[in-house]
Amino acid sequence: MQKKKIVAAVLSAAMITGMVTGCNGDNTTTSSAPETTTTVTGNPDAELESSVDWNDMANSGGEVDEADEAGTGELYEPGKKAGAVKALCYYDLAQTQPELAELLATRFGGTIETVSSQSGSLYFEKLATLVASDDSPDIVRYDWMAYPWGVSQNLFTPLDGWLDMDDPFWSDEKSVIESFAYAGKHYYFPTAVQTNFAMIYNTNNIELAGLEDPYELYMKGEWTWDTFERLATEWANRDEENIGFTGGSWSSMMFINTTGTKVIDMTGTDIVNNMKNENVQRTMDWIAKMKNDGLIGDGFIDPGLAFVDGKLLFLGMGLTWGFESAQQSLFKNDLPGEIVALPFPRDPQADKYYISADSYGFMVPAGAKNVQGGVQWILCGRIHETDPEIIQATQEELMYDGPNYFPKCAGCKYDFVESGEHRTLDSCPECNEPRKAKFKPVYSQEQIDINESMRDPEKFGLIFDSTVGFSSDFSDLFVGAEETIFDGPLYYGTSYTQLRDSKFGAVESYLEPIRQVIRQAASE
Repeated sequence: MQKKKIVAAVLSAAMITGMVTGCNGDNTTTSSAPETTTTVTGNPDAELESSVDWNDMANSGGEVDEADEAGTGELYEPGKKAGAVKALCYYDLAQTQPELAELLATRFGGTIETVSSQSGSLYFEKLATLVASDDSPDIVRYDWMAYPWGVSQNLFTPLDGWLDMDDPFWSDEKSVIESFAYAGKHYYFPTAVQTNFAMIYNTNNIELAGLEDPYELYMKGEWTWDTFERLATEWANRDEENIGFTGGSWSSMMFINTTGTKVIDMTGTDIVNNMKNENVQRTMDWIAKMKNDGLIGDGFIDPGLAFVDGKLLFLGMGLTWGFESAQQSLFKNDLPGEIVALPFPRDPQADKYYISADSYGFMVPAGAKNVQGGVQWILCGRIHETDPEIIQATQEELMYDGPNYFPKCAGCKYDFVESGEHRTLDSCPECNEPRKAKFKPVYSQEQIDINESMRDPEKFGLIFDSTVGFSSDFSDLFVGAEETIFDGPLYYGTSYTQLRDSKFGAVESYLEPIRQVIRQAASE
């Protein structure tokens, strides 16, 4: 009965993100843009959304079911309720992920309370301040700088003993959990893995230009650097204003990872710098040539604007944010076509598809007062990801392409969800006012299948590149300007060899002290 209740709640949520079936599941900011400074903003239509009393829901629940406590270790106290769980995040967790807030309330008797923060390096600065002042939150969202930099700064609690990665509950995540090991300890049990960036396009551009459909190439196993470059060339040759590809910072790393190579490899006991690796060199020379040939744009374009003028063919961007923002732009501007997201094209020399992988999940900070509550929030994420009924309900909601309205009437605030008429009425039965429609992203079965395939280690090599796992000072060596290691060749056509040789010493000077910290921690 309890699971049925959760499924019903998932279906009636204001926005079903599917967490990883479409990416991070927050739609606020993504770890693929670690230096953005996003904060939680007000919703002008908040009064039209259904409100939930999470405390009442938590207090009305029964005992904690041991079936929901699978995957826990000897430090975890069975049957103990979560209570108030304090979170630090750059978006409100209860508002943005009501499906997890409801799981915490109904299955673990807890509530999630978010302390807002900016994202990027400011996020970690605030976390460090809270830890130092003995005011740690109980849970924080994983972000790129958390590992290895945040762990090396003693900002997090090891979860060995609290969670058991050998339990079947974590079976398909064990190798990922191990990949985030630090000096033999495990601080991060991700909810699931996902691709970092996707290659996004509008089918209308493909059809108008008479180009071969990238989706068909992908299905035939022919979506490679070569076919990607050919399509970008054909597109750019049609009009001098056309752009074959552009993306955000770190797009160069996404292309490098398709070779199966990490630029910076964190092994758990060492840090390996592969800047001089032949695959890295080959990739950077290739993208610099495309830039010099006029196929690549000048960098970041908001995915909500990228396809509006019809000049861009391919956008490299975070999967959920890129796909849904681009789709929303077609909706708002009444533009033709459909948005499709594919993995980055395969390196022709690679033995399989490799993609730059990311993960979604939460970590418990050092000094947390309610570690068990934080761990139970982590369990909620994993339950949401693995429960068959929830998975089915989530996918059905993602594929729903019918009318989508705000839950409450714009006139008299009649609540359609509470009345059980969430989508059956197009006007208010109390005041007869037409319902106010809002955008909802729609995923085709084909797109869901693509997204799921990109999480399958049998089909894709998942590359967790630690280049993004350090501070903003380190990132500034790689992205953001003409003389940076990654963005220079991609967006300015600069020689990678020259940049590599001029920056290699600075990279090593940053990494070597952290190597020493890791060695010291491993020896203790």
